[in-house]
Formats: sequence, C-alpha cells, structure tokens
Amino acid sequence: MKIKLDISPQYSEKEIVIRAAKKDEEVEEILNSVKDVENKFNHLNGYLDDTVYSLSFKDILFFETNDRNVYAHTVNNAFLIRYRLYELEDNLPDNFLRISKSSILNVDEVLSLTKSITGNLVKFRNTYKQIYVSRRFLKDLKEKLNQRKF
Repeated sequence: MKIKLDISPQYSEKEIVIRAAKKDEEVEEILNSVKDVENKFNHLNGYLDDTVYSLSFKDILFFETNDRNVYAHTVNNAFLIRYRLYELEDNLPDNFLRISKSSILNVDEVLSLTKSITGNLVKFRNTYKQIYVSRRFLKDLKEKLNQRKF
C-alpha cells in the first residue's frame, strides 16, 4: 500500500481518494476508519443546563468566549463547550475562521458583513445573532468570503 500526501493552497477542502483493483477487506477497513475520523471531527458536545447535546459543526454559527467559558452559538441557543478557543481553532474544519481575540465564526453561515464607524459587523442567516470582527482579522474574513462557493 502506498500513501501519498498532496498539500497545496489551491485546494479549498480536504479530499481522500482510495485507489484499488477491487473492494476487499483492507479497503473496507480503511473506509470505516476514515468514516470514524470524519464523524469525530464533524460533531462536538455542547452543554445546556444539565443536558449534553451533540452539535454538528454545520449548525454552529460561531464560538465566543464569555467569562472564561467558551460557547457555541447556534440559531436558537448558546451551548457551553469544554474546550478553549485556541484548541478549537487548531481542530475545526476550514470553513471556521478566527475573527477576534474571543471569537471564531462559521464562514458558511454568514449573511452579511457591514463596515461602520463602530466596527465591522457580521450578521448570520435565519437568526438575530451578530458579532463584531476585529480589524486585525477583517482581511482574512473578506478573502474567505470571496472564496466561498454558493
């Protein structure tokens, strides 16, 4: 078996390709391992009062720190997360981007970015929630929004 890694900024997302002469037990084992890894990195436990929820990354609008706690904001709720922001930043999918010292947002859920005297405001789809972007991170956010596929 050969393993090949191809890293390039031209790729917008990660892709795994398995090439084989036939689908045998080894190929099935590799596929199952990859699916396990994918499931592990697509969900996160969030806590609301005494209940634990399995949150899908696609449902999370942004992560934000508040009083030394990190919260994952969805359309309707804010769930306590048992990770630090820097830990999340290192392990989140490519569609998440740090936008301030205390926030990481899901670029796929951004509805608008408004520049004003008071700051750069991001609004999200299907919710009243909004968040400010630090000037330091504004350029990266604009680039990411321009690369987004519709």
